Amino acid sequence: MITVHCKDVKAIRNELAVYVSDQIEAVPTLKTSEFVLSPVDDEPIDKDVAVTAIREYLDSIGEARNFEVIPIENDIYIKATSGKVIKPESRPNQGMFACPHCGFLTQYEEEHYIHMRIHYL
Repeated sequence: MITVHCKDVKAIRNELAVYVSDQIEAVPTLKTSEFVLSPVDDEPIDKDVAVTAIREYLDSIGEARNFEVIPIENDIYIKATSGKVIKPESRPNQGMFACPHCGFLTQYEEEHYIHMRIHYL
């Protein structure tokens, strides 16, 4: 398991968790200001690949130069280098729905409900 601390980028934590978990094939678990990446199988997660995925995502939104990604043991810290913190956009319903069984994430409640039903077939 790897814990990614997102205090300075909390506004993009959900999108970042989805991107990184897709890149490294892990199951994300969202917490207040961090997310945890758990392996899908018994093989450990490559921390270097996770760091690279985080940097790629920050670069894709034009924020790579404002944040440093620091790996320390099983934790990855995303720290602002210039004191800049990403502010949340004023979008209605920014919530994400996460499947407790497999970690599937969606922003749509109906899609989440339909997905949950497949676990009980």
